[in-house]
Amino acid sequence: MFGFGPKQAPDLVPFTDARPQIFCTLLCDGVTALRLSSFADLLALHAQLQAERPQLRVLASLDDLGQAAYTSGHAALACDLDDVADDDLPLLAPSSLEDGDYIGSLTSPAEFPIRLANLRRQARDVDFADMAGLLDWSTSGDDNDPVTSNRDPDRALWIGEEKQILFQFVPVASAADTIAAFPNGYFQPDLDPMQNHALARHLDSRHGLALVAIGSRFLAFRRAQPLGFNEADALAADIAALYAGSPPNAAAQLAALLTGRDWLLLRYTES
Repeated sequence: MFGFGPKQAPDLVPFTDARPQIFCTLLCDGVTALRLSSFADLLALHAQLQAERPQLRVLASLDDLGQAAYTSGHAALACDLDDVADDDLPLLAPSSLEDGDYIGSLTSPAEFPIRLANLRRQARDVDFADMAGLLDWSTSGDDNDPVTSNRDPDRALWIGEEKQILFQFVPVASAADTIAAFPNGYFQPDLDPMQNHALARHLDSRHGLALVAIGSRFLAFRRAQPLGFNEADALAADIAALYAGSPPNAAAQLAALLTGRDWLLLRYTES
């Protein structure tokens, strides 16, 4: 379990005081955290913010906020997540209109249900089994395989280099649905937002791992209790099946690493 030391409490800036200046428009309230130096700090703060808001789901940014915001904005448009139907028009904010016409992207918290409905509808028929082998276990020279990433998350994420980490307060009951607040997966080889939604649903329902963070390359998950050996073994088998080219001992290595842990880091991009 992770927690803050006596001098490690981060500085938090509410979005209402200073809206994050990033490429995409955020549709949910939240806070910007400064001085987070590690993945452990991120998980500790997430747990604190989530405990304070049991009626919401908290979603953190993860690695390379600038890139993640850029691809999130493009993913929402490319996947038609900001499309509006005639019934949606009364929900649109003035900032989403120009001369009475929809500008093509959502801009207001009141419009979040539109994006959420679009994501849910498109993700409904996507299944975890459909994603088997879409990503390689690792790419040459990147040290980005699941075993390496989960052995040293600080090296994989470089959170200490991030100037700010965002924590959004998402008005949903399902952790998978928080993806609507920061949809990602834009480039052709990556898992797209609907596939990430299906992955998050599967890990939650089968392994009790709820999505807690999305970055430009990684997804982070956490569960209420650490994984026992049999639970870690089943999880590792699923992960090994998700990636193509996993070594013969990949599942065993990963199971040994994840036993006794309550978190998981997964790459959803090509590299």
